[in-house]
Amino acid sequence: MEPGDWKQAAGDYEGEVLSVFENDHKGKVGSLIRRFGHKQALAIDIGCGVGKFLPLLAKHFGEVHACDYSTAMLENARNRHTHLRQLTFETCDMRQAPPNVPPADFVLCVNVIITASLSERELMWENLSLSVRTGGHVAIVVPALESALLARHRLIEWNLRDKQPPEKALQTGFGKPVSDGSRIAREGILDCGEVPTKHYLKPEITATARRFHFNDLGIEKIEYPWNTEFHAPPNWMQDPFPWDWLAVLKKI
Repeated sequence: MEPGDWKQAAGDYEGEVLSVFENDHKGKVGSLIRRFGHKQALAIDIGCGVGKFLPLLAKHFGEVHACDYSTAMLENARNRHTHLRQLTFETCDMRQAPPNVPPADFVLCVNVIITASLSERELMWENLSLSVRTGGHVAIVVPALESALLARHRLIEWNLRDKQPPEKALQTGFGKPVSDGSRIAREGILDCGEVPTKHYLKPEITATARRFHFNDLGIEKIEYPWNTEFHAPPNWMQDPFPWDWLAVLKKI
């Protein structure tokens, strides 16, 4: 997604973009911020959006640097948090360079390295690695490919429960003919709101992190209700729920 695509979303972010902050009902990201925070440490929120996590980061870290490649998002975040004195802000495109601050003790990176371009993702992973000091930690949230495929299965199941014949059940509700199977299988690219978006397998996160000098300290689910995937899902559609992957990485 290009920076310009976020201009409209910046005005009504909550209505346009799934907020991990609002939907992380078990507070897993917040627990990591509290776990790694201390008042002599620097934290960076890469892709801060409108700054939902900034108050919590500012509470637990001595200095917080917020960056986003959307100037509209960054201005929104700045206006929301004028009372937080330890914040600095920077327009930063991770496809070009890391944030313009020293390597941090803790980096939060929520749904940032999800561009459909492999070459751009490689640069973003490299710049993420440059953003954290040796021994520092990263909390990264990315879409789960396993969850996206489960959602497709759920939609087919919904159609079958509505007595659609199998061939129709494989098409109804997908919006367009399912013709992108090769790219899903090869790269994990699926549309999110008509935007081609990288989705990750759990072991893929571990393997990718190792190439960029991180140890995987644990990967777990952030689960969401089914109404984040479908409008008015039926009552029978319960567990397992859709999820993103939350990975804790340590720079080595």
